[in-house]
Amino acid sequence: MTTRIRGIGVAPGVVIGQVVIRRSEAAAEVAELACDRSLTVAALKLTEPRASASGLSARSASTSTAVPEPGSVSPEVERGRLASAVESTRGQLRDLAETVAARAGVAEANIFKAHLALLDDPLLIGEITRHIERECLSAPQAVSRATSSIAERFDALEDAYLRERAVDVRDLGQRLLQNLSASSGLEAGTPRAGILVSRNLTPSETVLLDPQRILAVVTEEGGGTGHAAILARALNFVAVFGAKSILSEAADGDWLIVNGSSGELLLRPDADTLDSYRRRVEAERLAYERLAALRDLPAVTLDGFRIALAANVAKPSEAGQSLAAGAEGIGVFRTEYLFVNRAAPPGEEEQCNAYRELLSRMAPRRVVVRTMDIGGDKEVACWHLPEESNPALGMRGIRLSLAREDDFRCQLRALTRAASAGNLAILLPMIIDITEVRRTKALLERIRLELVAEGLPAPDHIPLGVMVETPAAAILLEDLAGEADFFSIGTNDLVQYVLAADRSGDSSAGRYQPFHPAVLRLMRQVARTASARGKHIAVCGEMAADPLAAPLFVGMAIDELSMSPPAIPAVKDAIRNTTKTAADALLDDVLKLRIAAEIIERLQEFHKNTGHAG
Repeated sequence: MTTRIRGIGVAPGVVIGQVVIRRSEAAAEVAELACDRSLTVAALKLTEPRASASGLSARSASTSTAVPEPGSVSPEVERGRLASAVESTRGQLRDLAETVAARAGVAEANIFKAHLALLDDPLLIGEITRHIERECLSAPQAVSRATSSIAERFDALEDAYLRERAVDVRDLGQRLLQNLSASSGLEAGTPRAGILVSRNLTPSETVLLDPQRILAVVTEEGGGTGHAAILARALNFVAVFGAKSILSEAADGDWLIVNGSSGELLLRPDADTLDSYRRRVEAERLAYERLAALRDLPAVTLDGFRIALAANVAKPSEAGQSLAAGAEGIGVFRTEYLFVNRAAPPGEEEQCNAYRELLSRMAPRRVVVRTMDIGGDKEVACWHLPEESNPALGMRGIRLSLAREDDFRCQLRALTRAASAGNLAILLPMIIDITEVRRTKALLERIRLELVAEGLPAPDHIPLGVMVETPAAAILLEDLAGEADFFSIGTNDLVQYVLAADRSGDSSAGRYQPFHPAVLRLMRQVARTASARGKHIAVCGEMAADPLAAPLFVGMAIDELSMSPPAIPAVKDAIRNTTKTAADALLDDVLKLRIAAEIIERLQEFHKNTGHAG
């Protein structure tokens, strides 16, 4: 009988495979023994670390080396051992950062740079040293005691992001213990291909997973904001975290279906379910192959109307995925993701390097960089922003950037310096009037003059665009056209604000309707005004990625659609299988309808009657 288990989908995809369990109780036992001052050497030797079924070593300290009784060690010797282990750990973390930068990107590599910063934190090393000096603990005992204590403090915090940092502390402690014991540490790979099931996964362990053997990753603990989750996504592992009962329910060799998008797990599926999902996976594979054949073809209708298709990305390393999907440029680089999952915001040099990397990878294609859209549902712990009763209507986007001018200046300087690496445009989020655009333009001009005075290259003009995601921006588009070079309709927020429906709230789920007639009529008005003023008009957000909406955007004469890279082929297919004439007629029909359900039904009928690969 099929057992359904719900977790948190952290990396999308559907995978069918057999369970390979990695149990880490042995590591926990060794850590507890190392911290227990009453244990004898003989007691420790009774606990041998077991090799896990996955081949990932569960060792956190060598059990072949006796742990001295407290009081029988030399603090001077143990401090020397600690210093040596710290240096070995520092070198390993630098190597890991370089490896991850090459495989996933600079943003992911920063996870291990954060581990380096933690290694140099006086709180951690100071606490370890105090245990050695005041309690005469051995270096392994002191490391275990200190990292466990600090991790437990993180575990007790209310902030979910900060709680996730407990995993980083334990990961660093495990690496120090391996270096203190001359352990070879974690081994990559599994004895057989399968779905790795574990209590948790550290960033170091995630990087070592063998993609040729690991079909997917499932853990009992963790969530979507942890560093292991970020790395799983970046390394293209299908993953579900926080599946609370998976270890007690699953056994090695059990068949498991993992849906990394929904977080659903189907353990020991019955024959009909297994067959159904196998057919689904195969159908998706065939559809993907058909759509992939469109990669190098333009998104042009049967009668010659063309729309550019661009990609939305969160890190420079996604440039390759975007080009592979057929993206003609980057429609939105979401720079706020450079600020998440870190203790301090990125400096000018780090940001400049990230922007240069993306621009050079995409050159000569255009890269639209959205300035940091922080606030609302995008929290950044390193800024310690105060809580707001209604954050969606509070300090977010351009409001927050202008209020934190030093941080905004840092980003704009980095962008201006990086501009020579490719074809850059800058996009401003959450605009409601022309003063916000004018203040940004004035700041950009001051920065340009500063850089010229410093002898650094700075272009005379960088195209500056405005996101149309508030009713105010839509209504004032004629005025904004006098200040902006281009526009991009941000459908996610525009729908939210037009309909007064929280897009992330369960209570508003039925009211958040992208195909609501008010939304579509406002979008057509924006498109007409932009076209009349000769301004490039794009659409980004979930609607841009929906093949059902594609003919509507053809009818509105939108210049560009920007979406996540995997969505590009299906949208391109929808555009290539219609005509501008038919799309114009469809838009006229749809705008006469009065409720979203009728509009969706009409779009589905149109989609069904036009050939498409999906």
